[in-house]
Amino acid sequence: MNHSGEYIRGFTDFIILSILSKFDSYGYEMTKIIETVTHSNFQLTEATLYFALKRMQEDGKITSYTEKNKKGMTRRFYKITSKGIDALHAFRVDWKTIEYNLTNLVGGGFIYTREE
Repeated sequence: MNHSGEYIRGFTDFIILSILSKFDSYGYEMTKIIETVTHSNFQLTEATLYFALKRMQEDGKITSYTEKNKKGMTRRFYKITSKGIDALHAFRVDWKTIEYNLTNLVGGGFIYTREE
């Protein structure tokens, strides 16, 4: 899918928050989750992902900590905060309206009568 990063750019934070609402995760794992769930139709660049993670940390929506894996390598894990949970819940309420309107506009299902 061409331009997949552009299609999800406005939703990046909420995709990450949704993943982190299920479990703490690290950057590479999050990119793999996105690729797997979307059957490789959507991909985030490393730069986009880490810019979003940094921004959300500064906003207090996520925190991070380091942990060693089985091989002794240190990974930075990200964890959603209560502020992040609140933001995700608010977005999920709005998402129903967003999805409906985008489907009508982009899908061409809208009806509009011009006033002359």
